[in-house]
Amino acid sequence: MTQIDVTAAEEEYLETFFWFFEYGSKRVKTNQIAEMMNVDPGTVTSMLKKLSGKSLIKYKPYYGAELTSKGEEIARKVVRKHRLSESFLEWLGVPWSKIHEEACKWEHVLTDEIAEMIEKKINPEITPYGAPIPQKERSQAITTEIKPLALFNPGEFIEIVEIIERAIARHFPKESTLQEVYVELEKKGLKPGKRLRIVSTHVREDVIIEKWSLSYDLDLVVEDNSKETKIPYYLVNMILAKEI
Repeated sequence: MTQIDVTAAEEEYLETFFWFFEYGSKRVKTNQIAEMMNVDPGTVTSMLKKLSGKSLIKYKPYYGAELTSKGEEIARKVVRKHRLSESFLEWLGVPWSKIHEEACKWEHVLTDEIAEMIEKKINPEITPYGAPIPQKERSQAITTEIKPLALFNPGEFIEIVEIIERAIARHFPKESTLQEVYVELEKKGLKPGKRLRIVSTHVREDVIIEKWSLSYDLDLVVEDNSKETKIPYYLVNMILAKEI
């Protein structure tokens, strides 16, 4: 592939496309990107035109956009470096709740050579958040046994499999950052491998959920060794789990 100069900002957009792509949505609309990246739709439109001009996406106004083969290759590389960085930072002993934010800095500066060295050194299969490390040439499909936490019913026993990176900032508590949300997840013990029983669900009537976002308006109460924990909907929407 011919070398294409891509800025860190452009990589962020391609990475967001890859998140949707990874979970089965090849075509992404402008408002989806805007909500996910917490930016104005007009800003997204301008960036989509730039990415289209570099042949990294196929873009059609009012229809949406999708990655080209070139765009997918670059997006996969960025996500791969991010997740290798997360695994390496865990190996170094960085606290779980701080790993994601730090890895966001590394993904844009990590060279291919160092990424390969990290992989050979620790050979991770998943990140500290349960996400698979993308392969160089193709993406793994999400296994059918894994589904959003909100889709489980009271009485069911589940195991947390992955904390997904996609999160809509306006659903967080007022003025909270993604970093603070990870701290909340850690305080509540909501990490991959955690086994819980769904006690109850509660529909939140005070929030508006985007139909496209695979998000839900449910608070959950879960139980672990007779201790109950309330999980607010914005955390529920970051958790993928499987039945046990």
